[in-house]
Amino acid sequence: MTKAQQLCGQVSDEDRKIIERTLTQQSLSSRQRERLEMVKGAYRGDSLAVIASWSGRTAPTVQRWLIAYREGGIDALIDQPRSGRPAQADATYLSELEAAADADPRTLGQSFDVWTSSRLSAYVAEITGTLVSPVRIREILKRAGFAHGRPKHSVSHLQDPAEVATCEDRLREVEKKGSGGA
Repeated sequence: MTKAQQLCGQVSDEDRKIIERTLTQQSLSSRQRERLEMVKGAYRGDSLAVIASWSGRTAPTVQRWLIAYREGGIDALIDQPRSGRPAQADATYLSELEAAADADPRTLGQSFDVWTSSRLSAYVAEITGTLVSPVRIREILKRAGFAHGRPKHSVSHLQDPAEVATCEDRLREVEKKGSGGA
């Protein structure tokens, strides 16, 4: 029996099936999946060094998670809440932010055409009463899959295509005639 197997403890066939089934779940966090893979490697007979090597973790880290599994099962591998200030951007805030970012600012009564993170921060703060920094707004939107960057301003949407064609034809005529000694 390897040290990893000793640290992990006795894993029954039923527990192995539960681990295998849990590993197929799409909703499983990547961190919990990694820890379950460590347990799986241990009960298959991999050494601490081997598990540490393929997981990219240190042997003491692998050891810590195997002991946690032995003492608390699969639930012990879930990240526990961390101490510190709670996140200000709760579910309500996030939904309001995404709705605003998806909308044209003019339709929401704003006097501008393009959102900036500062403008979004101020607008959503008016609605929710929670002020989140523009830097954090950009992080949240990036994680949600929103593209950002400097807008490319164009007036092409304001131009009449027929007039543009007429002007281009006129310019070609002038270019053909040349300056005419002017």
